Amino acid sequence: MNEKSFDFNLNIKTEAETGEAVEISGFDTDFEIIKTNTSETNKASLIIWNLDDSLYQALTEKDNPVCIYAGYGKEEPALVFRGFISKIMKKTGVKSSDFAVFLEISDGKDVYTKAFINKNYRDKVTTSAIIKDCTDAMGLGLGMISTNYQGRTYNSYKAKGFAHCILQKICAVAGLKFSIQNGLVHIVSENDEPVEETAYLLNSENSNCPKRSGKNEMTITTCFTAQIVPNGSVKCEFDVVSGLYKVKSVKISGSNYGRAIIAEVTI
Repeated sequence: MNEKSFDFNLNIKTEAETGEAVEISGFDTDFEIIKTNTSETNKASLIIWNLDDSLYQALTEKDNPVCIYAGYGKEEPALVFRGFISKIMKKTGVKSSDFAVFLEISDGKDVYTKAFINKNYRDKVTTSAIIKDCTDAMGLGLGMISTNYQGRTYNSYKAKGFAHCILQKICAVAGLKFSIQNGLVHIVSENDEPVEETAYLLNSENSNCPKRSGKNEMTITTCFTAQIVPNGSVKCEFDVVSGLYKVKSVKISGSNYGRAIIAEVTI
């Protein structure tokens, strides 16, 4: 794998409904971002070194969406994660003047803890209608929504509880998976095929040799790129695996002050 330049930029910016947004750039950080195509909460974990006290205080006082942008060198930083702060704490080193801020950001945090649905369908109702009511209750925008599935018609249905739990049950019956990516709901079918036109090429020039990581899964370590996302497509050209595949998960980790940024792509 040919590593890219260590000139890696990572910026944080909040989305403020009122007042000024908090913008943080030019800081040293170690980070790990995990995104999957499942209903589990995606998370970004960062250790930010020597963050200005006023910026730290601003982050702790606001409950606004937090966006992480990243890119190499003079590239325009691309959005790689969006969520809400679930943990933030400061720790001063015992033998050093440096101090670290531990920051964890969860994608769709409020949805998993606050979005409920209580609807009793007394007449016949379709899978697509229940899905729409659940996504409406979650209050998020829509991302990739598949129509390539065989839905059911229920004679009656009681949808009561967390909206994401009801959605997960309905999707499982229909052979669908739902996930929240950067604040958008994605619902994809097991029958959806990877798309060659948008597939990112992975080969021996930009990646390490794929390794088996689970039943019917392979993980490929490559350089960071914002183009590779869960439910997206990659084109593999290796001796051990070749062809078009859908991405199941992406783990991005490293630091912007000396440790190469890598992406572990599971297909």
